[in-house]
Amino acid sequence: MRENQGRWLRRAGLASSVGLVLVVSTLIGYAFGSWLDRRLGTEPWLMLLFTLMGIAAGFIEMFRIVSQILREEEED
Repeated sequence: MRENQGRWLRRAGLASSVGLVLVVSTLIGYAFGSWLDRRLGTEPWLMLLFTLMGIAAGFIEMFRIVSQILREEEED
């Protein structure tokens, strides 16, 4: 029984990180793009590009986490 509780807590922890991953990756892309725009004078193009890349990276990581959770459930 204790082992099942540990598995459940691990999956819950992974699932709760999904929202954080999406937000953080988007913010990192935005911040980096804005910084580059200020340095290179290309406003707003690099900010838009890196924000979109951050969103894409967040979704890729979200799908990776969800597939890992589903894989672990299939093993049980």
